[in-house]
Amino acid sequence: MQILLISITVINFLIGAWLYFVLRKSRFLFSDRFGYTVSYVASSTLGLVASLNFILLFPNHFQIVVVLNILLGITMGFLYGSMLNAQSLIAGIYNGGISAIMGTMLGLVVKKPAICGLPGTIASEQEMIIFFALFSLCIQGISAILLFFSFKA
Repeated sequence: MQILLISITVINFLIGAWLYFVLRKSRFLFSDRFGYTVSYVASSTLGLVASLNFILLFPNHFQIVVVLNILLGITMGFLYGSMLNAQSLIAGIYNGGISAIMGTMLGLVVKKPAICGLPGTIASEQEMIIFFALFSLCIQGISAILLFFSFKA
């Protein structure tokens, strides 16, 4: 299962890097509004997906993973936000950090549903981990495709 989580994490980062380089190459062609939208959507989805995958990969090192997730989300938000202007930069940093916190919380609830008072007998822990890992891959892919095709429109 670790190999599956690692491969899904790598695929998510490759999708995020591909989207970044495609949009970075043509950043002078889109407006401030589209730059803000790109910064908002890309940093939010990549921060959420990356932090979810990291907390599922390393559940025993909670404090270290939380700090690294937040720093990673802020860094990704900075990268996507720095493509155009200061408004996009602030939105990217904020949304990257917030989505990293949300992904960490979601990963913890997936690992231990009793934290929120949810029954743990709905599905096994391994099934839930695989479902949310594949769900994160779908979220990242769909958001990248939507951003790419909205730029083409």
